[in-house]
Amino acid sequence: MSADAAPRTRRALGSTFGASLVTQLINTATGVILARSLGVTDRGELAAALLWPRVLGILSTFGLEESATYHVAREPRRAGTVLGSGLVLWARQSLAFAVLCAVLVPLALGHHGHATVISGLIFVSFIPLNGLGILLNGVLLGQERYAAYNRVRLGAAVLLLAIQVGLVAIDAMTVRRMVWGYVVAYALTALILVGLVRRVRPRRDPATVRSLFGYGIRSHASTMSSQLNQRLDLLVISAFLSARQLGLYVIAVAFTSMTGLVGLSVARVALPSVARIAESDERTALARRLVSLTLLASVAVAVPVVVFAPQLVDLFFGSAYRPATDVTRVLVVATIAFSLSRAIEAVLRAVGRPLDAGIAEIVALGATFVGLAVLVPVLGIVGAGLASLLAYAVACVWMTRRAARALELRWPLLFIPAARTR
Repeated sequence: MSADAAPRTRRALGSTFGASLVTQLINTATGVILARSLGVTDRGELAAALLWPRVLGILSTFGLEESATYHVAREPRRAGTVLGSGLVLWARQSLAFAVLCAVLVPLALGHHGHATVISGLIFVSFIPLNGLGILLNGVLLGQERYAAYNRVRLGAAVLLLAIQVGLVAIDAMTVRRMVWGYVVAYALTALILVGLVRRVRPRRDPATVRSLFGYGIRSHASTMSSQLNQRLDLLVISAFLSARQLGLYVIAVAFTSMTGLVGLSVARVALPSVARIAESDERTALARRLVSLTLLASVAVAVPVVVFAPQLVDLFFGSAYRPATDVTRVLVVATIAFSLSRAIEAVLRAVGRPLDAGIAEIVALGATFVGLAVLVPVLGIVGAGLASLLAYAVACVWMTRRAARALELRWPLLFIPAARTR
């Protein structure tokens, strides 16, 4: 890797991972507040109200963030054209999926009661707000404005924490009010992002619209399947098990976020950093360093959580959530494979092969369906965790093989950092 690229990538990784770590600590605090102030059942009802709009909101983007990042990183002078064309796609896709979500929420959440259905319908507004934020984030990452990007992430987490603390302080915490709190937080975050890209003059270009959508839809095959793999267990539990079981599972999922943020942080840096490098040996060396770093850091973060899961559940969430211990351990192990997959997926996108990652996630999604169908009726929420472990492992193995082929090296070398060159 060249002398100037290495320090820049290290700085980007340091700032992004640092911001991710602080954001995750704040998110942990918000999770504790919700769990203790709402109780197991209401925590499950809140998760149910947020779940379907979040899933459909993520699916509605069609890879817009990764596509914007890739196009701006490759041609920085065309950032305005990418932004303007991306806004066209955002408007179309957000409207279509908001209507779809408004239809699905009453059908999926009807057994939770009228109040939860109404809360879910309120949160449909997440879809356009998130879509706009996704596009603007993609522009920032493509310009490698990591400091601005990370400040927004931290600001959004702090804002949400402040809303929760305020509700608890005035003894007004309810599921409905917390849903509105999320809407306010996403709206303000979108406004901040608009301010950050205000100097980029949006220009619509039909050819760029097609190019953005073409890359995005190929990349989205991975994102869509990955998001379904991450959420399908929650969707099944919300539809077929009790709110209490969903509440316990949400707490177990909360312990996976520290491991997952390793891969997600590396991925945000890997896509623009690897994409801008034309020379194959230098590109391969950077990819190996990023992937091996992800593996080492993910294992280091996960092991203490697996060992001390009972104590951590009691400490943060209370003894009422102790039945979540076993599934917590399963999910944390699964997240090592998930974290590693995110870094490898970013490498595949950066070398122009987003569909390879998509195929891996589609295969893994099939494993998720089978695993949930077989294991949930027998083992309940632990079975859902085991299904996730199977799916993440399948995706990781497939992506590893495809990335090694794209970089023209044997797959074990992908996990070993390349020697530094000057």
